[in-house]
Amino acid sequence: MTIIERIADEIARLFPDATIYTENQSDGFNEPSFFIEKINTSSASELFDRQSRKYAYQVVYFPNPNNPKTDMERMEDYLLSGLLELKDYAPLRNKKLIQQEDNTLIYQFEVWGRFYPDKKNEIKLQNQEVKGNIK
Repeated sequence: MTIIERIADEIARLFPDATIYTENQSDGFNEPSFFIEKINTSSASELFDRQSRKYAYQVVYFPNPNNPKTDMERMEDYLLSGLLELKDYAPLRNKKLIQQEDNTLIYQFEVWGRFYPDKKNEIKLQNQEVKGNIK
């Protein structure tokens, strides 16, 4: 399961009747709705071939066009109180909300993880000779 799918699952849990997009729509987005996209990824090497990765995402909320400012303010509270982690995966870090002039609400956050190399083909220690006594 991708991180975007995990974010969509959490939004669907909070807002069961919401329309959630994970791809751009050529004919535009219905309102109200959510659009999830990745902003960037960064990686830093650690010891033993491990990597520390940060994935930055944003959830764009397109509010109800009849009362967009009120809807965005209400949604701000719901997102900050409810969308705090990806269940059984990772907490959301560095959360930030921005109300745009074009009447969209942007919820930006990072998902951090530590990743280990896949060692399936690595030769394991099969036996070891020890010279000496154990006391």
